Amino acid sequence: MNRTIRVLRWTLFGAWAVAAAVAVLLTMPAGLGALGYPPERVTFLPAMITGLPWSGPLFLMRLDAVTTLAITLVANLLNLAIGLILARGDD
Repeated sequence: MNRTIRVLRWTLFGAWAVAAAVAVLLTMPAGLGALGYPPERVTFLPAMITGLPWSGPLFLMRLDAVTTLAITLVANLLNLAIGLILARGDD
């Protein structure tokens, strides 16, 4: 049972990390090109969702693109660090 929970924690963390990486790629024209989308379809919404709760204020205010990008990147890195700590658990 303990091994199953450990595998589940790492699987969920890996799935979230991949989702966050794709969401961050959608925020930059180069990332969109790598994913096969036209560069003019830049969106911050997926990165803001994977960066919750740290990126929550971005839903309520309008900021310029550079500030929004910086906040979403930091929010996703914070969630990645917290997720890594939780996935490691008592290993």
